[in-house]
Amino acid sequence: MKGFRLAVLVLLSFVVLTAYATPAITGISPASGPVGSSVTISGSGFGSSQGASTISLNSTNVSVMSWSDSTIIAVVPTGASSGPFSVSVGGQAANSTTFTVTALPSGWSQADVGSTGVSGSGTYANGTFTVQGAGQQIWGTTDAFHFAYQPWSGDGTIVARMVSMSGDAAYRSAGVMIRETLDPGATNAKTAAWPAYGQICFDLRASTGGNSSEPGCPSLSLPYWVKVVRSGNTFTSFRAPDGVTWTQIGSGQTINMAQNVYFGLAVTSGSTSATATATFDN
Repeated sequence: MKGFRLAVLVLLSFVVLTAYATPAITGISPASGPVGSSVTISGSGFGSSQGASTISLNSTNVSVMSWSDSTIIAVVPTGASSGPFSVSVGGQAANSTTFTVTALPSGWSQADVGSTGVSGSGTYANGTFTVQGAGQQIWGTTDAFHFAYQPWSGDGTIVARMVSMSGDAAYRSAGVMIRETLDPGATNAKTAAWPAYGQICFDLRASTGGNSSEPGCPSLSLPYWVKVVRSGNTFTSFRAPDGVTWTQIGSGQTINMAQNVYFGLAVTSGSTSATATATFDN
């Protein structure tokens, strides 16, 4: 009987020791991204379901979209900083290589264009871009604003819902833009809100260093969907209350723009001493 009890204890000890396999992380994809983005963590020994297991990013708790023994899909949490993902299973932890928390999604860049006076910034979290920009205005022969952008080649469309814009100056403005270069006097076309005037306008500069023009400027208030379409050298502006029922603003305009351009979100405060903030989603 004593030998039987010993065998049972040995068996129970084995069960306890082997209930959790040692977790191991073999890769993360992507290796960088903004708050709210999903990351696939590959490895082994995670367990068939999360249960009491935990995951963190550089010590910040992480929520999970799905969990299996070899794959975890996690969401980059608000407040997280760059560092390793750590998966803890049964008191045993495994760490990944460094994940870099970025301000904007992969493929996006940002820059101040022209003499803004105050540096701008752009961030992305949980499906929303928040862009802060200063500068006298996006108008005339030279522009001054903050630009969150992607390089693009050929025809294309940029569309977003402009949710809100803060700021006090009359010439504050924000919207979606197609721009030939990052020079202040570059050719461009944009559909933008001018909150002080209660308007959403089609603005453009048809020649480098030339004057800006405004083919259309209906009275509308935010939130509102805005869009610019490029087809060859024809640029067209649209707006919609719901992202479905689009109405063209003014007429299509010809701009002899290079094939390689920039599509993005432009924000100016109308002042060189303070920034304005605009939010975009969808």
